[in-house]
Order: sequence, then C-alpha cells, then structure tokens
Amino acid sequence: MDGEQYERTQEIKIDIPVMDSADTRARIIARIESVTSSIIQQICSNQLPSISCSVLKNSNKTDSQTYSQNDSSNFASRTPDGEESDEERVDRKVVANFAASRGKDKFALMMTVMATAHRLLITNTTATRRSLYYDLKNEETSNLVLGQGYVDRAVNCVANLLNCAPWELNILATSKGLAAGDLTLTLIDNRSIDCSVPGGALIPCINSNVTSVRTTAKMVLIVEKDAVFQKLLEDDCMSMLNCILVTGKGYPDVATRMLVKLLAEKLGLPVYVVVDADPFGVDIMCVYRFGSSTLSKENESLVCPNVRWLGIHPSELQPLGVNTIPLTEFDLSKLTAIESRPYMTPRFFKELEIMRKGKAEIENVSSFSRKFLTSMYLPCKIKGQDYI
Repeated sequence: MDGEQYERTQEIKIDIPVMDSADTRARIIARIESVTSSIIQQICSNQLPSISCSVLKNSNKTDSQTYSQNDSSNFASRTPDGEESDEERVDRKVVANFAASRGKDKFALMMTVMATAHRLLITNTTATRRSLYYDLKNEETSNLVLGQGYVDRAVNCVANLLNCAPWELNILATSKGLAAGDLTLTLIDNRSIDCSVPGGALIPCINSNVTSVRTTAKMVLIVEKDAVFQKLLEDDCMSMLNCILVTGKGYPDVATRMLVKLLAEKLGLPVYVVVDADPFGVDIMCVYRFGSSTLSKENESLVCPNVRWLGIHPSELQPLGVNTIPLTEFDLSKLTAIESRPYMTPRFFKELEIMRKGKAEIENVSSFSRKFLTSMYLPCKIKGQDYI
C-alpha cells in the first residue's frame, strides 16, 4: 500500500435494487398459519399443545451462556439482538410443551411472537424487539418476559421453527451500532442517513431498506468498543485515514454486520478490525469474519470474509511495552473453544498461544501518546499490511 492510500478519490455511489418481499412474507404467513392450525388440531384432539424447533446449544459447559431447558433463567442470557459468542455448539431440538411446568411460559411467549409477526407481515409493518418487550411488561404477561433476552430468544426460536431469518419476522432488534465518516445511506422511504454528523450515526436496518450508498472513503475500520470509537472520532481518524469508522459496541448486531458486508461487497472497500487482545476481542472479530453460530442459517447474508484482523495482536504487546494481565478461567475456557474452531489457521493459533501469557485492551496501546492509534499504530499497520 503506497502513501497515496489515504488521499481523497472520486466518489463511489451505488444503487441497490429494492427487493420485493411479498413472496417471502406470504411464505412465512402461511407457515405461521400452518403451525397455528396444527396446535388447534392438538387441542381439539384433547392433547396439550407443544411445538418444537432446532436450536444451537453450547457444548462448552463452562460457558455462562449455555442454555438449559431446565433453567429458564438462561433463556435471557443473550447479547443484544439475540446474538451469542461463537462457541462450539451442537444442534438440538427444543420442545415448548404446554404440559411441562416451565414449558407453559415458553410456549405462550413463542405463540405471542408468532401472532405479532403474523400481524406485522400481513400489514407489511415492523416493530422492535424492545417495544414488544415493553408491550408484554403488563400485569397479565409480565411473567413471560423477565428480561429483554426472553424476547430475543423467543424470536430466534420462532425463526428456526418457521425456517426463516429472525429479521424476516418484521420484529427487528433496536439498532446499537454506529458509523462515522463520509458515508450517506438512502433508505427506501427516501430518508438519508449522513454518517458525517458529529458523533456518528446509528446504523439502520440494512436488509431490503437501503436503496443507495455514497462514499469517498478508501476503507472501513471496525473497532470493538464505543469508548475507542469516540476517542478516534476526537482524533479525526476518518479524515486522517480516509475511512468509514464502525463500532458494534461489543458483539455486533445484525444491522452492523449487514452494513460491513454491504460496504465490502458492493463498494469493494477493504475492511479492518481492531479489538482487544483478549479471547472476547478475538471472538468479536470472528463474528464479523466467520459468522455467529446462533445465526448460522443466516450467515450467508451476514458473514464478511474480507475482514482483516489488524490488531491488537498479542505478539505486538511485548515489543510495544504494553503491560498485560493474566487470563481468567473464563478467558481460558473461551480461548480453548476458539482454538477448536475449524477455520483457525496457523497464524491465528500462533497469536492465541501468545495470548495465553496475558491479555490487554486497546486503551493500553493508545495510552502512549494522545494520537498514537491514529497517527502511528493504524497507518503503519495498514501500510505494512500487518494484518491476519
């Protein structure tokens, strides 16, 4: 990469054809009605109703997010948008059985989600998972949703039951990711989202909603945390690197992953990611690059294999003089699970082995000088193609 990498170039603008979702909506509506008909038949036959679907269960028993059918508290152990870290998982059939003492609430919540989706699909409108959660926080149904994660889990279970993507139910996760820089998104309702506004812009739902994209940026830079995102904004990272700055605020939601994939595939922009030099930072990088097992059926529309792990690499902590701290037992469990994944390469293994000696955060590297990340670390890494 030469020194002209960051110079402004001509604007890139692409138009995205509007997808007709009528067929998809009709198919899902028919599936909901078929499931409902089956439940009515069970009741008419004097049977207590039940429904079942396949879910991915964590096979690492030490992971706190493992779902147990006998532990309803774990029903809520999910990150925003119902996504989980990409631990090793096995396919498992879960039954929501009205005859089971703890199955009644799960069954009722799944039926509520299906009824809501049916109404939204027929009227071609959307609602957020957050609004559904608050709608259910009333005297009659509050026992169904002890936390937001209960709704997230139920939406994913219903999507698996109906063999569709969760967002195709028109029950959308509330956006949390941010994008900053010279990027303008035009939506289907002719609204424009200008990401050059101070503080960046909230990333909208991308699926079938964006009709055009415009930018003069040369690359996409993903950072793990909002705190680092804000620091890079203060340092005017977007102008210095001519980049679009993105954060998913930890594990990314679907909208953030869709935007990254759109910018990489439609605009041909290289994508770099900077995460903490710890197992959870690596896991977040893997979600962008290789996908999340929670949404494994939808990975084709979410995975961005062009994502390059720019840092923070464990192998550079000692040369930079960064102090590390020991990994916890939970860190080591996560690290072992990551090492067992089929997409790991020798370069990944080398970094993960070094990580066993200690971990550090992005902030530990940025503390050397006020603009160390923007003026030294990131440009040198990109120009030197020092990424994995």
